[in-house]
Amino acid sequence: MNLVVAFVLVLGPTIFFHELGHFLAAKAVGVKVYEFALGFGPALLRRRGRDTVYSLRLLPLGGFVKLAGMDIPEDEDAIIPDEDESSFNKKSLSQRLAVIAAGPIMNFVLAVVLFAVYMGLVFIPPTVQVVEPGSPAAEVGLLPGDVITEVAGEKIASIREINSIVARHPDQEIPITILRENRPLRLTITPRLDRELGRARLGIGMVEKERQSPGQALYTGLRQTYFVSRDIVLSIVRMIAGRIEPDIAGPIGIFQIVGESANRGLMFVVFMAAVLSINLGLFNFLPIPVLDGGWLVMLLWEAARGRPLEPEQKGLVQFIGLAFLLLLMLFATYKDLARLSVL
Repeated sequence: MNLVVAFVLVLGPTIFFHELGHFLAAKAVGVKVYEFALGFGPALLRRRGRDTVYSLRLLPLGGFVKLAGMDIPEDEDAIIPDEDESSFNKKSLSQRLAVIAAGPIMNFVLAVVLFAVYMGLVFIPPTVQVVEPGSPAAEVGLLPGDVITEVAGEKIASIREINSIVARHPDQEIPITILRENRPLRLTITPRLDRELGRARLGIGMVEKERQSPGQALYTGLRQTYFVSRDIVLSIVRMIAGRIEPDIAGPIGIFQIVGESANRGLMFVVFMAAVLSINLGLFNFLPIPVLDGGWLVMLLWEAARGRPLEPEQKGLVQFIGLAFLLLLMLFATYKDLARLSVL
């Protein structure tokens, strides 16, 4: 797969669905959306709906929404005053929190769907992963990566079937057919009786993955999203505590990771898109001004003090947050270049 295409396929939808979350939540609570854009840069297509301008832009990496009360539309004559009922600032605290949180939440929803697609479509046949030295498998030349397709004349679909057939032929020669680099190879092997286990073995460790039903895939997608999110959060906590060295990826690092996934096929790109979507969702929940997490903290702080921050105060907070993000981006880029031995 072309690397640039893979990068667009991974990064584009994760950012787009994030903005889609904000858009849908804003519409649901009655906030006027000036514009919903797919991509960035100059507009290639623009279509005006009843309340919103929909645009397709030159760079297909993400998108954005412009909300009344938070953003300024391109047509400044269309600005809605803060007193208008469709302004973001006129909505209840819970409604405003929902609009802000919907973006990162949509990233987690996307991750569940992508993981479910991966689990439902990807099939890995019984494949040799480890060959024990001195084992029957080692003696006949089995190698990691060999795919076992037939044992003792029986077609194979799972590791369980292999173990069952082998167990019935202790110390007996049996034919075995494998695929090595997509070429069939027929061997003869003698399963050796393991007296401690009480059954015959070939002396190999294997890996497989069966296609899951839609229901199973969705459940696995939910679990996978939870475990990946948990591991990322724990890593962040360990970095903050100084227990592990900071290890974050910037644009260069993400490009490299996507490239490695693209070399392994479309389904691995889907898997990586799910992981990236979780990262984007968690990152946006960080309590840093200009990020969604920063907006959530600001809204809660204003509610606790009983009045909104002054525009000058908001501007200063946003400036500090933006400066911090720029420094973080520079640090991530430095780490990317160091990993590539450029620095």
